[in-house]
Amino acid sequence: MVNVYNIAQWMKANPDANVVIKGYADKDTGTAAYNLKLSERRAQNVYNVLTKEYGIPADRLSIKAEGSASQIYDTNNWNRIVIFSQD
Repeated sequence: MVNVYNIAQWMKANPDANVVIKGYADKDTGTAAYNLKLSERRAQNVYNVLTKEYGIPADRLSIKAEGSASQIYDTNNWNRIVIFSQD
């Protein structure tokens, strides 16, 4: 939640910036189809906090579900994450 708070503050300070919320899942848990939905739920939950709790306009955010097809980290369980990128 600290990182979600920090991105909300950054977005408030940078009103022209848009952010992509990318959800991931680890490859050793669940099927590819399940992990895709799981990563989508992760990203959606972060989106909900940013819009509902911090008042970030929805049109400044987009969601991308990466599932377990893309593994950012070599350590498997570290891939249970949401990453922000500037659009």
